[in-house]
Amino acid sequence: MNDTRAARTMGEVLIEALQHSGLASFAASILPGWADQFCVRNGLPRGTVDVDHYERMSGRRFASPAAATFHYLSVGSAKGWSPRADFSPARYRRLNPDVELQGYEPFAHWLRFGQAEGRDAKVPEDPAPLDLARLLAYRRPDRSAAKVDVVMPVYGSRALALQAIDSVLGAETREAYELVVVDDASPDPALRRELEALAAAGLITLLVNERNLGFVQSVNRGFAAHADRDVVLLNSDTKVFGDWLDRLMAALRTARTATATPLSNAATILSYPATLCDNRLLPDDRVARWDELCAALDMPPVEIPTGVGFCMAVSRRCLDQIGAFNGERFGRGYGEENDFCLRATAAGWRHVAATGLFVWHRGGASFGGERDALIEAAQATLERLHPGYAETVGQFIRRDPLRATRTAIDLARIRRDPRPKRLRLGISRARPSTEFLEIVLTPDLPPYRGQYRLIPAGSGAYPNLPRCSQTSPVSYLVTVLEGLGVQECVVGEESDAIQPLISLLREACRGCGVDWNSRR
Repeated sequence: MNDTRAARTMGEVLIEALQHSGLASFAASILPGWADQFCVRNGLPRGTVDVDHYERMSGRRFASPAAATFHYLSVGSAKGWSPRADFSPARYRRLNPDVELQGYEPFAHWLRFGQAEGRDAKVPEDPAPLDLARLLAYRRPDRSAAKVDVVMPVYGSRALALQAIDSVLGAETREAYELVVVDDASPDPALRRELEALAAAGLITLLVNERNLGFVQSVNRGFAAHADRDVVLLNSDTKVFGDWLDRLMAALRTARTATATPLSNAATILSYPATLCDNRLLPDDRVARWDELCAALDMPPVEIPTGVGFCMAVSRRCLDQIGAFNGERFGRGYGEENDFCLRATAAGWRHVAATGLFVWHRGGASFGGERDALIEAAQATLERLHPGYAETVGQFIRRDPLRATRTAIDLARIRRDPRPKRLRLGISRARPSTEFLEIVLTPDLPPYRGQYRLIPAGSGAYPNLPRCSQTSPVSYLVTVLEGLGVQECVVGEESDAIQPLISLLREACRGCGVDWNSRR
């Protein structure tokens, strides 16, 4: 990930020393004014930490709210102690690896950015099961001309599975395909009956396991359905849009490409808007529009260290060379596609992110509460079989070659908003407007203090927009204004602290014809 962190201040060096010495409470008691200012600068103004709750968590007493907040920043956050009953820093770190990677303090990030980005959203509920008549109304695909099998293992989660099948059958693609559904001895009789009806109508090819074989062996059975076709592995908790298959296969059919994986809301290194996260979104029109934007941006594939198996196109030539998934070592699921990709890489193949499409993924629906344990076991097995794999992925995450792609989508979403764009410097107390889109220049938090983030008010998560600072070149600011489609720049209240940036932005506005309006 591109690192734009500022050099540590003397205060940050001091707080690190206090963390190790155990003198945080003492320092706050003898320097209350400094402690209060330090907390404010770190994004935790007076009142954000519940003193009574934090005292119970830490087993200590504090002379003032500033002392409790200072102690939380210097000691409690690292230990995972909750600053108030409705927030767990440990859970926030676990659910938002990008926040941890960038070095933000979780509670401060949540207050300043995370709430607006929807990082506290609940896991979406399952949709209502679709009426079978809707699916049976689709035209039967021409399987005789198919060059691709879309393989979908199914076990439970009936509503999600029907939604995934519906999205595939309803997609308008030029690519001829066959939808191969593998019923892994599903315990749901209604789901079994519906799959049988779809097979009888010629809409799917149904392979039924007499006993539960597990996800990986079910995938391998689907891989073997037609030995002359490429394959797309598609989870039953996904939803695809438009001509998704055409775009995915175009990415696969590039030189020496073993796998192609689309962007998604829940796909670790391919997640958007926040990378590495399960962005909890409904598969609604908003997500469909993101897919349209990806298609319109027409960005080239980006090489990645491994595909992600929720929706992964696989070359038949590669399958023939290195074999299918390793069911013996990864039979319950998780890690099987990584092992396959690493074997392919060793054989001279590559893997790409198909940046021209976006596929919705519920994430974790197939395994429920087992997910974390399966992931941990898979990571250990992968490192044993392929030493250095974790470091390879770590290097990719630190380089973050998909950052430019995510930024391009953020910018495209803003430009697509039909409202005029207004950039505001200083604090905006107005509610989001229906007449214009206000983009607020918001002070960043340590370790990026001195920089400013662009926050579209009331419009969801845009964590990839470029940062600005008081040393940004005017040419860079012109590019930012033009990329956002800004038509007016407003200087609001409490903007004296950023006077140098105001001067630079005024010059940039003159350079690209943006109206300058001071309302101080």
